[in-house]
Amino acid sequence: MFRLNCLLLVIVLLFTSCDKKQNRVATYRNVDIKDTKIKVKGANYVDRSGEHLCWSRFSEEVLSMPSTQSMFNADKARTNSGVRMQFKTKSDRVKLVFLPQLGDNRGAAFAINQNGQPTQTFEFNAQESSQQMTIEVVNQHPGLSTYFEVVMPSWANVALNSMELWGTSELEELADDSKPVYLAIGNSITHGVGQGSATYLTYPYLVAKSLGYDYYNLAVGGAKVSQAIADMTDELPKADLITILIGYNDLIFSGKPMAEYITAYESYLRSIRNNHPYAKIYCITLTYTKAEKSEKTGITPDQYRLALRNFIYHEQSKGDKRLFLIEGDEISSVENLRDDNPNDKVHFSIKGAELFAKELIEIIGE
Repeated sequence: MFRLNCLLLVIVLLFTSCDKKQNRVATYRNVDIKDTKIKVKGANYVDRSGEHLCWSRFSEEVLSMPSTQSMFNADKARTNSGVRMQFKTKSDRVKLVFLPQLGDNRGAAFAINQNGQPTQTFEFNAQESSQQMTIEVVNQHPGLSTYFEVVMPSWANVALNSMELWGTSELEELADDSKPVYLAIGNSITHGVGQGSATYLTYPYLVAKSLGYDYYNLAVGGAKVSQAIADMTDELPKADLITILIGYNDLIFSGKPMAEYITAYESYLRSIRNNHPYAKIYCITLTYTKAEKSEKTGITPDQYRLALRNFIYHEQSKGDKRLFLIEGDEISSVENLRDDNPNDKVHFSIKGAELFAKELIEIIGE
């Protein structure tokens, strides 16, 4: 009987030891967020030197300019529209912790893609996104090497504070996924006002995803024609495709005369073309708006559209075969505008951004 009891005790101890070992293995553990196996797309300025993994769409030199020179608000420019973080692992779960950084914070909506397919979304309101945000990603392909993409919020500035993988899983090298480059330049319509704080619902994201482009969203809510942004594009990868939708704020809020708008646009476009000589550039006239005219000058959206149309035709006549004009009001209508805010005269709803993206995809994909 004594021997039997001893044998049972040994068996219990062995199982207890195995359970403890298994539990010890099957837990989260931290990985180095400075590991270059974590890639950042859509932000040309990535900082791995501090406690957090940080990124920015714009250079600090441009962000530090006075708004009268940059022609945009730096807090809005610090937000993460278009930024994606990519990594590969067999981990069954991934825990990511983000911290808010300096910038305009209107809430944070994250989207998770796995092997190119959308799988999860996480939303934090403005109050929740003003503090630590934790998301737990469940691998839809457990035990297999899975390519994860985390799409950052469009109206918040976040940084990666920590990453934890499950069990003994490690980060793996990402395969080279070189794609053509798309630059989306503009103001709040392109930035993503009207689609919450969800990059994945903005029209540039939808265009890039459909056409298979890597992309950078260089739009800023409230921006006017910005020579600083045009000049900064020299620091970005050479683009294959560029869309420019700018002018509403110049017309309505600045009250620029048409000649002044076109003079600024000419210099702006010249810099972009010099920096990206082989890109197809699509200049989009003002999209549909309920605004009838500038209260400061009496100039109408149609007059701005005509001025840009004539300028682009003139540039094309000089031999730029990669320069195109898109009539913004012909591919948008009242149907594109926000239904959650009838007083908004210009911004797209979620459905409106999708419709606009479909129009651009059809034109650009021809």
